[in-house]
Amino acid sequence: VEGILRGIYPVREAKASPARVQLFGSGAILREVLAAAEILEADFAVPADVWSATSYTELAREGIQVERWNRLHPEAPPRSSYLQQQLEGHPGPVIAASDYIRAFPDQIRAHLDRRYTVLGTDGWGRSDTRERLREFFEVDRHSVVIASLKALADTGEIEAGQVAEAIDRYGLDTER
Repeated sequence: VEGILRGIYPVREAKASPARVQLFGSGAILREVLAAAEILEADFAVPADVWSATSYTELAREGIQVERWNRLHPEAPPRSSYLQQQLEGHPGPVIAASDYIRAFPDQIRAHLDRRYTVLGTDGWGRSDTRERLREFFEVDRHSVVIASLKALADTGEIEAGQVAEAIDRYGLDTER
């Protein structure tokens, strides 16, 4: 219950691994994020922890309060935000997928100490089903997989060729 009220809680914890990602999903998109975690492990041997982000606004608000406290108490041991505490012991880049505009999950960027990629539905969609809409905005399971692999490649955890393989496998139109 605390995690729900404070903005984030773990849904699925993966086995420990050096090349590991943290996946954030909220609301209905959480199912796509869970599916992406399964694909990452099955097809690419990349473990993924999955988190339900119930309130990016609460996480940002609390992060700002902690930042202020640390700034005004320079001689005291620094505090860490709830988000930082939750991610302790969960290494790897964070990928956040949302059915909302990217700016919404992006409000916690300043409170993360690692690579953070946000996928969101900016603009108007042109599709007949929710599945095609998510594909159009690149917030579907395959886009989460590709974003995860790209973040790991950028940090040197995996080879860039694995990202290209995933793009080909899922038929993503890179020139759209």
